[in-house]
Amino acid sequence: MSARNARPAHDDDVPSGELVRLQAPVGQGEAMARWIALARRGRLPHGFLVTGPRGSGKSTAMAWFAAALLCPSDLDTEAPCGVCRTCSQVANHSHADVHVLELARDQAEKKMWGKERSFYAITVDQVRRAQETLQRHAVLGRARVLCIEDADSLSTEAQNALLKTLEEPGQATFLLLEAVQPDRLLPTVHSRLQRLALLPLPEPMLRTHLQHRIPQHAARFDAAVRVGRGSLGACMLACTEQVVQVHDLVLELLREHDRLRPLAMARAVLAGHRERHEQLDAARTFLWLLRSEVAAARDALAVDAAGTYVGPPAEPWTTWIERTLEAERDLELQINPDQVLVACLVQFVR
Repeated sequence: MSARNARPAHDDDVPSGELVRLQAPVGQGEAMARWIALARRGRLPHGFLVTGPRGSGKSTAMAWFAAALLCPSDLDTEAPCGVCRTCSQVANHSHADVHVLELARDQAEKKMWGKERSFYAITVDQVRRAQETLQRHAVLGRARVLCIEDADSLSTEAQNALLKTLEEPGQATFLLLEAVQPDRLLPTVHSRLQRLALLPLPEPMLRTHLQHRIPQHAARFDAAVRVGRGSLGACMLACTEQVVQVHDLVLELLREHDRLRPLAMARAVLAGHRERHEQLDAARTFLWLLRSEVAAARDALAVDAAGTYVGPPAEPWTTWIERTLEAERDLELQINPDQVLVACLVQFVR
């Protein structure tokens, strides 16, 4: 599983079929609080975009916004109560007035939805079907909410179709989008959205939440915090067995990059992944971990330099970061993951 396709952090370690409780985003300060207060009053902009790196809590924030728009409780006028039936339905993706557009996440979902859902792009058919739903009256009366996860995966045709709803959303209709790469949205779409960028969490807060949620993985916390870079979801993902295995490959590469065999390393990253979308996820995970470790090494140089110029020593690390970003862009262009990884890794041995 890649960080891109990880489920929201509040769904982790929850047995199948068990209800989850709505969770408030942590560490987001006054900006988040102001927008949530507007949502409680029904005054949130009709198009709203939440941005942040993978695992930063965008899905958690979207659920909190949806609950703020729909929660009928008068207990708190500045935030959803988090405990009523409406908040529970939002948290468990079962509220009749919350509609979600997303990518297929596994073969079971793909088989269930067929051509209606793709691993790679949110389609124009998905958008049009959602628009038809939004034209109906709200079932419970307060608002209609369309949540678009991975909005940076909207096809160009889907984005153009979405413009109509952004321009004429209808009464009490709200579109909540989340994206890692908001620059992939068309300018005509982006200009019609208000934007909230999620803040990275400080290390002590990350460690506190990790200890509370996954204490059994305490031995992994140092490495998880290093690669998570402020994102709780990324830290939790870094503690899973599958990601630990990929992380070990990254550390091996950095220890012995002069003796690296790019083709063998690429095959090791993709081993056991037969489906193309699984290979894409594995490649993204590898590039994320590699970029995070390289960035941590570069940052350590700056700390050791204590404010002096660190240009030349830091240049190789900065170049490697750029190469991982280029490789990730190649993945988004649907170039074969093995070719992308080999092309990236070859540059590490030059």
